[in-house]
Amino acid sequence: MKIKSFLTCIFLCAIFTTSRAQESDWLKEGDRLMQQGDYFHASVCYERVLFEGGNNAALLFNAVTGKLNCLKAEKKFAEADRFLKGILIPDFSNEQKFFLAEQRMLCAYLAGQFENCISQADLMKILFPSEYKSNLAAILRVLSYNELQQWKEAEQAWKEWAAAVDSMGLQNPYQNLPKFKSEEKAERLATFIPGAGQFYAGRPVEALIGILFQAAGVYYGVTSFLNHYYLSAWAGAGIFGSFHMGGVRRSKALVRGYNKKKMAAFNAMVRAQMTGK
Repeated sequence: MKIKSFLTCIFLCAIFTTSRAQESDWLKEGDRLMQQGDYFHASVCYERVLFEGGNNAALLFNAVTGKLNCLKAEKKFAEADRFLKGILIPDFSNEQKFFLAEQRMLCAYLAGQFENCISQADLMKILFPSEYKSNLAAILRVLSYNELQQWKEAEQAWKEWAAAVDSMGLQNPYQNLPKFKSEEKAERLATFIPGAGQFYAGRPVEALIGILFQAAGVYYGVTSFLNHYYLSAWAGAGIFGSFHMGGVRRSKALVRGYNKKKMAAFNAMVRAQMTGK
């Protein structure tokens, strides 16, 4: 009976050792494939480790970060956020949990999910109060509020960060907010005054070209009508209508692009201030 129990223990230890070695091999293979840029197959290897990793927290953490890096390299930020959301491994250290929470917040921000990013920041303030204050999470919270143009909340978040890092002497960027243009105003101007929408968006040359084409369409249509060329008159009206409606849509797109550049410049300034880079 003793011999049988002893042999059973040896057999189980051999299986455990072999399994642990296989998991380590899958991790090494994933690292190798990721270095070669084969992110899909590297992710499969990391998933294999997560599936068979048991309770080895160090091995599992390396597999999680490996797959995360693959998804980020492929710019699949929304998928990376969902992946981290599903990771529930209680054996991770508090530092590891904070790192993954911060990375999830970064992926949400890069995916353009600014409300999601802020919600995660609020949760991190509760779960990791000491680590949160001066880290990436605090910066991403400010930048997300900026993207949503929630200036009051953004300024409050910036002041909280400045107090946490003892940088209250810095100039408050929210004393000089960027001035955006209205897409609705551009649309109205372009609708009633040809070219006015493009002028408002800061594209005078494009506005003049649009005016010329619309004027040519009107002139051609009126001249044709007066000379009883009614089909040609309709063609002239069609030219005018096409360029006019195109100008209306173009005005909104130009203003949207203008506002996006303004926001990017403001966020870059705030980010440089907060990171020192």
